[in-house]
Amino acid sequence: MEGDEARAMNPHPAAQGRTESATNNPRRSGPGILGARISYLLFGVIAALMISDFLLRGVVPAFTPGRTDFSEVYTSAWLWRHGQNIYSSSLATSTQEKLVGVSVQVAPIYPPTTFALLSPFTFLPWKWANFIWMMLCLAGVGATVFLVWRIGGFRGWSLRTMALMTFLLTFDPLHQAFHLGNLAVVVAPLALWAILLAEREKDVAAGFVVGVATCLKPQIGIWIILYYLLRGRRKMFCSALAAAAAVAAMLWSRSAVLLESLPDYRANLHYSFAPGRPYGFSEGALPFHVNIVQVILYQSLHSVFASNLIAYVLYLSGIAFWGWMLWRARFRIPASLAIASLMALSFIALYHSVADTTILTLALGWAIPAEEQSWTRIRIAIGVIFLLMMLPGHSALMRISPYVAASVTSAWWWRLFVTRYFVWLLSALNVALLFGMWQSAQEVRAADAPPGPSFLIPRAGAAIY
Repeated sequence: MEGDEARAMNPHPAAQGRTESATNNPRRSGPGILGARISYLLFGVIAALMISDFLLRGVVPAFTPGRTDFSEVYTSAWLWRHGQNIYSSSLATSTQEKLVGVSVQVAPIYPPTTFALLSPFTFLPWKWANFIWMMLCLAGVGATVFLVWRIGGFRGWSLRTMALMTFLLTFDPLHQAFHLGNLAVVVAPLALWAILLAEREKDVAAGFVVGVATCLKPQIGIWIILYYLLRGRRKMFCSALAAAAAVAAMLWSRSAVLLESLPDYRANLHYSFAPGRPYGFSEGALPFHVNIVQVILYQSLHSVFASNLIAYVLYLSGIAFWGWMLWRARFRIPASLAIASLMALSFIALYHSVADTTILTLALGWAIPAEEQSWTRIRIAIGVIFLLMMLPGHSALMRISPYVAASVTSAWWWRLFVTRYFVWLLSALNVALLFGMWQSAQEVRAADAPPGPSFLIPRAGAAIY
């Protein structure tokens, strides 16, 4: 009897814990359930609006004649399939007018591997090829959301999962890429899929997928190959080479076309990236769509050589720090953080379109903590930077700039900070990701330290994960 009274007064610790948890858990209380439901509803409405934007502004107009990034690729792929010069600007321009119905100058700069892989689309008329491509891009958007979710280790349909999905669907560079039919919408999920396969140690499949992604857009896929090569994944590297070799064999079947096209390829690079040209960084560059750091440096230095020199010094310094952190942690820094940081560094001095920043959302797989983890300052900083990148700043500036006084748009602060805001955000993201690398390396080394009173952290073991 006394024992029953004692058990009634002092319940089992586990039962007591469950009772306290049920009482203190806001999800189980009335206000907590209501707040969660409102959050789910809000995220759901935003996600539905974003999906409708993809459909109404991307898929529905697919049959309307118009120049897109894909129309340029489609035209050059058609020229390659018919054995003609794939880089001739005049020929590509006239062919695009005939196939697509748009008379805009074209100066192709995609690698020939892109045209070879996408040449099957040219068996279809432009309108149907564009429609199928946009449907493929729509599937790519869904795959990107799903793969970032899986790589980040999210499980279940939690509020964090819903927030991640809504954020990715709202990410403005992804919308820009989709509306233009940019290859990044398809290449990004291929790259993410390769990472997921590699982390599951399916090296042959991962190598094949990243090899195809690299042939489509080398500036995205090459960094994944480099990262896993540093980790000693030779089987994955050989598989990627095999995929590239298969595409190279396709190109070799029309080697005469390649030899004929090379002089025009150099001319196209000069047309796009030379000083004073649209994608250069001196006077005459596009005001909102050039994202390398040289475009900021040039406004102070007024020297192409000095701007390039400082930009590449910054880039190589970042690469050196990145490699040092990876080595200190014995390659046990989460792949989502390490690869995202390596890719972000390439945005410092090497050309990328705004659409390419879609792949950087890989970092959210590390930045958004799992249920048992807590937000740190660096995770919050990365989240805030991505929130700012999510906003449609490019579209807003393009629409409001014509209505802003010339005295404002010609001011140094407008040209340095407002029009180039995305460059500053990418620079801040690089700093935050490198700091995340340092923090992760510190955590790995602290976990490897033996227990004891010593405050010194010894070097980690030689095993490579």
